[in-house]
Amino acid sequence: MINIIQKLKDLKVTGGIIWLLEFIHGKNHLTPKLNHLRTLQHGTVGREVAKMLDSKQYRLIPKFENHDLKHIVLEYEMIMKDEIRMQAYLIGNGNFTFPCLIFFSLGIFYPTIWKSLLKEYLDGKNTKSIHFLTLDNCMELELKDIKNEYGRRKMTN
Repeated sequence: MINIIQKLKDLKVTGGIIWLLEFIHGKNHLTPKLNHLRTLQHGTVGREVAKMLDSKQYRLIPKFENHDLKHIVLEYEMIMKDEIRMQAYLIGNGNFTFPCLIFFSLGIFYPTIWKSLLKEYLDGKNTKSIHFLTLDNCMELELKDIKNEYGRRKMTN
């Protein structure tokens, strides 16, 4: 029961933003682009983004293409707690956009992750800026190469 409530809460938060963008641009606005990503070679950034979206039965959402790219490169799951962690990382990485700050502020509702947010912030601060990396510019590149350049550095204890 708690899991269902959590999923509804997550849907309420993200669903409103996605609904608005789909209302403005149309639900299938980026279907041709997603279809193109599916045709790219295995191991490329674009193919891996398409694979991730398909596995979740998600579409490319206007204005979120680069956000989906960051999930793949930085290896954050597409769940609310990881979304908030990723925003902490991105703020540390220099991304002070309004959407980033809004999503990060949702962390107030997830006290179990508060301790990890400082670590994510510091990790972002200590890595190359991913802010201007776009799906259009790297979709045909190898994901492993992009991860080597922009990915989170694994910290050892």
